[in-house]
Amino acid sequence: MNEQGIEWNDIPFVLAVCETGTLSGAAKKLGVHYSTVLRRIEGVESKLDVTLFERSNTGYIMTPEGERFYHRAIALRNQIDGIQNNIAGQDTKLEGTLVVTTTDTLLYVLSEAFAQFQEQYPEVELRLLTGSRRLDLVQKDADIALRPTLTPPEHWIGRSLATLSYATYASQEYIDKMAQLTSDKYHWISLVDDLNRSEMNKMTQKLKHPDANRTTASSLMSVYELAIAGNGIAALPCFLGDYGGRLLQVHETMSEFNCDLWLLAHPDMRRSARINAFFEFITPLIRNQLTSNKK
Repeated sequence: MNEQGIEWNDIPFVLAVCETGTLSGAAKKLGVHYSTVLRRIEGVESKLDVTLFERSNTGYIMTPEGERFYHRAIALRNQIDGIQNNIAGQDTKLEGTLVVTTTDTLLYVLSEAFAQFQEQYPEVELRLLTGSRRLDLVQKDADIALRPTLTPPEHWIGRSLATLSYATYASQEYIDKMAQLTSDKYHWISLVDDLNRSEMNKMTQKLKHPDANRTTASSLMSVYELAIAGNGIAALPCFLGDYGGRLLQVHETMSEFNCDLWLLAHPDMRRSARINAFFEFITPLIRNQLTSNKK
């Protein structure tokens, strides 16, 4: 047996696989990537020096050891739930400051949802931070992150709200100009991103003629505004490009550039009334907003 015992936060991963029978089902239930579930299960088995599951083409089947683990873990979970139900958390009041970090584009499109939350919970001081930092929650600079990503940090808690797709857009004025131009004369707008790491720049590189010129800007909102002004073609997330009907789609979406929109919080904050209220209130609003933008 590994000298290092299992941790409390290992147990939900084992229980989720026991209850769903698959890594993908457990990942969906926990709001993490399936590879995270696999690593945690293998880690527990290594620490305990037992095999908890028989692997098959149809899923994960509990071994006798797995069944014993499951029943004891269920009993433990019930005890913990009883404690939580009988002892108030340290943060049960719907008041105080709630810091949310997101992108400027998401804040622009979802501003009404944030306003509705503030109206519903007037005693909560909502503080919204925009930027591209990845360590806001780890450093406790923010309570919640709303960000596009394919790989959310495995130690954070949260949920996937939607799949985000990307396409190219231009103003009606510029599309009219394009009818008189060959593709090498199209003008493009893109982010300042020399390594082309962003999905928008990857799409631009794939679609732009090598001889076509482009304008670059340091923020996605600047790219969006330049496209509206008729400066050229821009690759944008569809939730932004379709918003308000100010731009028209030029090229079709490409699923290879899709990513997920995640609502995340640090595990230490899971008992916060403000965070729970925000998660439950904002989730349906954002999902409805992004669905309506597609229509």
